[in-house]
Amino acid sequence: MSQQAEDPDYKRRLIEFANHLALKHPDLNILRNHPRNEYPILTESLECLLRERDAKRKLILPNLSAFGNNAIGLFSDYSGESSGNYYAYSVLVCGYNFISTFSEKANRVRDHFHLGDKEIAFKDFGMGQLRAALPEYLSAADTLPGFLCTVAVDKRIKTLFGPQDKSTSKKLVELLEENRLGGRKSREVEKLLRIVHMIAFLAALLVADGQKLFWMSDNDAVCANSKLHESMMALFDRVLPIYTRPGVTLPLIGGALPFNPRSIEMNDLLSLPDIVAGSIAQYLSKTDTQKKEDIVVKVGAEKVLCFLARDGIGLKKTTFVIRLNADGIIERGTVDVSLVNQPSNATFIPIFD
Repeated sequence: MSQQAEDPDYKRRLIEFANHLALKHPDLNILRNHPRNEYPILTESLECLLRERDAKRKLILPNLSAFGNNAIGLFSDYSGESSGNYYAYSVLVCGYNFISTFSEKANRVRDHFHLGDKEIAFKDFGMGQLRAALPEYLSAADTLPGFLCTVAVDKRIKTLFGPQDKSTSKKLVELLEENRLGGRKSREVEKLLRIVHMIAFLAALLVADGQKLFWMSDNDAVCANSKLHESMMALFDRVLPIYTRPGVTLPLIGGALPFNPRSIEMNDLLSLPDIVAGSIAQYLSKTDTQKKEDIVVKVGAEKVLCFLARDGIGLKKTTFVIRLNADGIIERGTVDVSLVNQPSNATFIPIFD
């Protein structure tokens, strides 16, 4: 442990800072505007799992109104299209006014490991410099006030928006087309709705009255061009009020794809859900056929899994899974990652009620 960490005054200030950033007694009653059976399985599961975690006193959410923050940034990425048994949807919700401090730390990591403007991506974990930079990059991410939520969905589940048959997919496609939000195949429509409802739920969970919202999604088939992105944002504008708390007004809602020319600052934020979604999708796919002690993930992914095992001073993390059980029934649960050996330099911070 460093000399600074052993300093009682430093520890006291750290505890005060962490508690200021923690949302005390969070209101988890998001699904309140309609009867329960009118909400999709996805968001009904999110609320249920958050409540379960809170009841076990394992849930800490960030206070994204702390220190006068007036805007929320959402950064999302997705994995599982090419291989594996799960799709993973990962979303970083953070205080937009806090981004610059994280970016300064991330830039120092880039300089230290000579990454230049190289994107930190799961697909590039074969690059030695990138793997070497991961621990410091993840340590910088832990200081960012925010919530990193990942949901893995069993690929055998056809839809999270109704009965498990083709009629549901057909109805969803027709519904979007009727509202001039179409132009996608049924598989893309299902993915689009999963992403938009998850983003809307998490935004409603953490946004405060008067705050602005900004959502950046990674490039993906559901928003492959400006027209599809515009329709995705139009759908988001319609879905968000379903979950927004009564009395909460959002003066500005914006969205974007990765900037061209690229913004290293934005890319470093998008990289976090990218590497988490990739690592979780691969890890869960292996748990279906292997004992946990026998699992070997892609080199670099083990660092990400260790990162997910505990909350940071600013960043809180939760990973959920929705899958079919042995009887073919949809079930949901929390993916708990634990460390066999706690790091020697770990500092444990109490969060007071």
